[in-house]
Amino acid sequence: MSSLNAIQSLLIKEFGLSEHQVEPATTLEELNIDSLATIEFMFLIEDTFKLKMPEEAVAIKTIGDIAREVDRLLDAQSQ
Repeated sequence: MSSLNAIQSLLIKEFGLSEHQVEPATTLEELNIDSLATIEFMFLIEDTFKLKMPEEAVAIKTIGDIAREVDRLLDAQSQ
């Protein structure tokens, strides 16, 4: 997951988290990031990585899930 470190850094900066809180298996729920904050964070990810998140719902529960989806979209975009 090449985007993982960047996503972890964004979470630390945007939500005032510490490094040990943003492990790949950590859920957004465990971080008390609600659905509105998640949507806003996804817009930040779009801007940061210059990509468009899909309109259809994607099962994203953990930080690792976010990184996998970003990596998948970046890979698809580069082809």
